[in-house]
Amino acid sequence: MENFATYESRVGKIGSGAKEIFSFVTDMRNFSRFLPEHTIENWEASVDECSFEVSPVGKSRIKIVRKDPHDTVKYAGYGLNNTEFYLWVQLKELKEEDTRVKLTIKADLNPGLKMIASKPIKEFLDKLVSGMEEFEDWANLNR
Repeated sequence: MENFATYESRVGKIGSGAKEIFSFVTDMRNFSRFLPEHTIENWEASVDECSFEVSPVGKSRIKIVRKDPHDTVKYAGYGLNNTEFYLWVQLKELKEEDTRVKLTIKADLNPGLKMIASKPIKEFLDKLVSGMEEFEDWANLNR
């Protein structure tokens, strides 16, 4: 992964415990709650993986590849032109009802795409963090 571009979100603050957040983000069926409306088509999900289409980008597939309880979840995915990418969700519980979250994407992008994609990916990650901060239903699992 040494040639992969790395993009990191800001650190967000969530008013819930790491255990609840971890349980929620390790069930891929819950991801649809954080996706922008009217941008995703053909959403399919199981506990460990999901697939969807984003116009005009095309089909993406994401699956969980590692779970470190109440700390880190790692996902692997494929997007446009089978571009390989990884997403990390890192959690740090400072105290009860106060968990910090940081999102990281590593993507195998060619040099031209790295320059074009940098700002939109960073903005996307920050929007996801904002959505996680505003979300209040962490205990309501989609099981």
